[in-house]
Amino acid sequence: MSIVSILIPAYKAQFLRRALVSAQSQTFTDIEILVGDDTPDAALADIVESIGDSRIRYFHHGFQKGTRNSAALMKRASGQYVKWLFDDDILMPQSVEVLYRALSAQPQSALAFHGRVVIDENDEIKSVPRQVVNDGEQALVARSYLAREMIGKMDNFIGEPSNTMFNRDHVDFETMFDYRSWKLDFLGDVAMFLNLSERAPLLAVGGYLSAFRRHGGQSSNVKSANFSAGLFEWEMMVRGEAASGHLTPDALATAQRNLVGLYITYREQFPELNGLIASIGELTHLQPHELYTSPRYVAALDEARAVVAERVAVRRAALAARANVPSPESSRTQTASAIAPRIPYTDATTQQSTQGSPVAAQPNKFCVICEQPVTAWRPHPLANHERDFMRQVESVGSTLVNYECPNCLCNDRDRHLWLYMTHSGVLDDLSGQRILHIAPEMRIEPRLRALSPREYVAGDLFPRQPGHRKINVESLEFPDGYFDLIICNHVLEHVSDPSKALAEFSRCLSPNGRLITQTPYSPALRWTFELNRPVTPEFATRYFGQDDHVRLFGADIVDQFRNAGLNGDLYPHDVVLGEISADAAGCNPREPYFFFSKGEAPVFSRSAG
Repeated sequence: MSIVSILIPAYKAQFLRRALVSAQSQTFTDIEILVGDDTPDAALADIVESIGDSRIRYFHHGFQKGTRNSAALMKRASGQYVKWLFDDDILMPQSVEVLYRALSAQPQSALAFHGRVVIDENDEIKSVPRQVVNDGEQALVARSYLAREMIGKMDNFIGEPSNTMFNRDHVDFETMFDYRSWKLDFLGDVAMFLNLSERAPLLAVGGYLSAFRRHGGQSSNVKSANFSAGLFEWEMMVRGEAASGHLTPDALATAQRNLVGLYITYREQFPELNGLIASIGELTHLQPHELYTSPRYVAALDEARAVVAERVAVRRAALAARANVPSPESSRTQTASAIAPRIPYTDATTQQSTQGSPVAAQPNKFCVICEQPVTAWRPHPLANHERDFMRQVESVGSTLVNYECPNCLCNDRDRHLWLYMTHSGVLDDLSGQRILHIAPEMRIEPRLRALSPREYVAGDLFPRQPGHRKINVESLEFPDGYFDLIICNHVLEHVSDPSKALAEFSRCLSPNGRLITQTPYSPALRWTFELNRPVTPEFATRYFGQDDHVRLFGADIVDQFRNAGLNGDLYPHDVVLGEISADAAGCNPREPYFFFSKGEAPVFSRSAG
């Protein structure tokens, strides 16, 4: 009987040997290594046998379902502590020892986890996600924190099961991967973290001691039969946690925005999401205790789950019929980290029409982000919501009618921003320039990086992407005159004191540095409209345009820039972009270009387009 059981639920042959060797090479040696082969024809047996380690035990399960494979392994484990390792991941040699020592010293903890890096097929590190604690440190994580930070923000900051170890005294093996009464299809790892934290706190341990592999063959790929469950199971948990009193109205509003973005991104590939899109407004309109049992939502969820179940059954039958063909599916319990959309992009500077912008060269609608013709722009799901006040004050911002490109799924603000930047000359030569990009648009960021600026700094107050920094625009931690270009779009309507942010931008700009900072505003309001106290999401939606906005800027907005020592103006669409049709480009012709400089004000003659 060993102290630690390392469980490897396996389905694919490609990386299994590397996973086994990393388990075999642990500095903590009192271990057993259990491999559950979930292929229908025991295709992995020869690989396991070739390792030649008496601590390895092989079992052929053949369920072709990751959670069943994992549960069967847990029942066979003899160790007091159980360590996961999926068949395409790798453990650093100290992983088991560090987690075992941490759990031994904190017996009240149910599960311990350390940091991990993300690698590719060749074991090369592609990204380094943030750690919860620094190297050498530890911290207890309560369930309330998981509800707020993981479920409320739809952010699996713990990561994949391969960087976790749990104490079996705190585990109910039968319901470990369930959420409430639901058997999950995708987010079993998130459910496991919630379930274990019900019994005891989790323990965060500093250090990057495992590697999570991303590759085209894993079942978290968008082509997986149950991929859409990785979207709507987030909503299931959001509603459940809200009904239990664990999420605030602000957290629900944030979750609603995130879910809308995910559903819109994938609704064409997965039509079962349309019913959930239709009911998503409930998150901010129903009482929390009604959210989890709402008849409209439950019906939409049942329909989506039935579609996924049928798709999975068809896929499983096909695999069983081809038992001798290596399967692209993984037995991996699905993880949240694979949800990020994969958006193609092309550098517009390499395919400009000789007559001007790609839009001007196209007689019909054309997306300047993916550079493809568009039959019709998709409206925002909330386009028909009541916006009477915003119409009365002639609010200017995003267009909800021509919102989304059906090809690359970029939105109207992405397209308008890219047009404004390319036509105002700010992208002409970035090789010697430093750029600060606040809350970077995911379709714009890779295009700017491809232009090879001298330095590109991306970040947000709550960064969610690898490589992004934590940045507070009201207190920038950069030297005076450091940046040549600052891009900060649709942020000022969220910050507590925009005058502080503008003053910081002005301070950090070089003598001729430039600032681009689009934001909603009303030219019909003489003064900026905001209250001297927090408002409800309903009030903010009605009077500020969105539930997390804290103001609606008025016609005095230009004075706020100039008071910060910036020169420039709100330049109209036709002044910057000439004859480029806003309808063809899918943007709002009333939205001006917020373009300012630390030096002389930019000057535009009416562009020929």
